[in-house]
Amino acid sequence: MRRAALAAMLAALPVLTTLPGTAPRAQGTAVVYPGPGTLLRLSESAEVTRAPDEIRAALRFEARDATAAGAQAALNRVMAAALDTARKVEGVTPSTGPYRTWRQEDPVRWVAGQALNLRAADQARLLELIGTLQGRGLTVGGMGYNLTRDTARTAQQEAASIALDAIRRRADAVASGMGMRVERIAEVTLDGSNAASARMMAPAPAPSPMGARAAPPPVAQADDVVVSALVSAVVVLAPR
Repeated sequence: MRRAALAAMLAALPVLTTLPGTAPRAQGTAVVYPGPGTLLRLSESAEVTRAPDEIRAALRFEARDATAAGAQAALNRVMAAALDTARKVEGVTPSTGPYRTWRQEDPVRWVAGQALNLRAADQARLLELIGTLQGRGLTVGGMGYNLTRDTARTAQQEAASIALDAIRRRADAVASGMGMRVERIAEVTLDGSNAASARMMAPAPAPSPMGARAAPPPVAQADDVVVSALVSAVVVLAPR
């Protein structure tokens, strides 16, 4: 009787089912296994948007001299002063990037360069600081907006919840069409995007002469950040 009932189900639902031990024909198909119940594999994605709550900038300074020691000494002075200035701006977190020294030909000279990274929640303060540092010879290699870790995590959880709700609705619809019911969700896999990373927007301008006055702050306008989540689930369907 069980074998006859299983054969009748397969005959009535040829598109939504496959034989035991075979791979699903496509996403969303149900796989019938020995014994009562059917496994349904579904995937859904969802997106939410958030206003960025952090701005980042990458600046750089290069010093040139006839000797490596001279180039490095000049670089060290400028970077030390730039760090000191950045630390005095409330809400700005500075950090230094890679330090590199190399020799150029025609004319022969040594070049020492280092990056200065800045991040802050207050856009106006950071842009004003960038203008000050540009006037001291630092160049902007990039500037962009992103979400802090907590904001990104909360947004991803919301997107995952939306995707999971969609999976539940699809599972109910498939079960209803098969004359079955959703018994439980046996397995859930979550894959989030990395859309919350900083997006660099500005090309590096020409270097400013040493000793120049502060340059006007850069112009910047934030755009919403898209955070997505992909949810896959294995749903157990049972006879009504």
